[in-house]
Amino acid sequence: MIKVGTVIESPQTGERLVFRSTAESSNGELFRAELTSQAGPYVVRSHLHPSQEERFVVLDGVYGYKIGNQTGTGRQGEVIICPVGVPHSQWNAGPGVMRIYYEHRPALESAELFFETYFGLSRDGKLLPSGDMHLLQATVLLTAVADFIRIASPPLFVQDLVFPVLAVIGRAAGYRARYPEYASSGTI
Repeated sequence: MIKVGTVIESPQTGERLVFRSTAESSNGELFRAELTSQAGPYVVRSHLHPSQEERFVVLDGVYGYKIGNQTGTGRQGEVIICPVGVPHSQWNAGPGVMRIYYEHRPALESAELFFETYFGLSRDGKLLPSGDMHLLQATVLLTAVADFIRIASPPLFVQDLVFPVLAVIGRAAGYRARYPEYASSGTI
């Protein structure tokens, strides 16, 4: 369980995440994290949330997004909503720091696991230059958190058939969805 106020950083992507509301703290109602993103080329890979609406509340800077077929930017005070199951990606579209709230309803512990592991891999320099995970690591983690997040490509039916098999191979090779050394208990 991640505690409210926990801070994690991803040096490979230039992101910092502060957990503001978790599954435990909100009785499963709201996952909220404050994301600070440095200016740069990093773009969050297109993904979807199969059972959650996601809201992006722009706190500072310029938030770039693609939601479905719509591309745009949001500025301070704007709220951008991504409906359940719609593929989306995001980036810092400005020259300076961007700060947003991620909000997911309902809150799922798998969201916390995803961010904890992904940011831990980044701190250890284990992401590809694009910010993506290596294939076997990705299949292990994404299979474990499929109720929270799915990548937009390959198609979901391919993921449903292939990822469980690749995840078995990945676990046999030593990859995990959760690593004790990435467990968040405060500021990292």
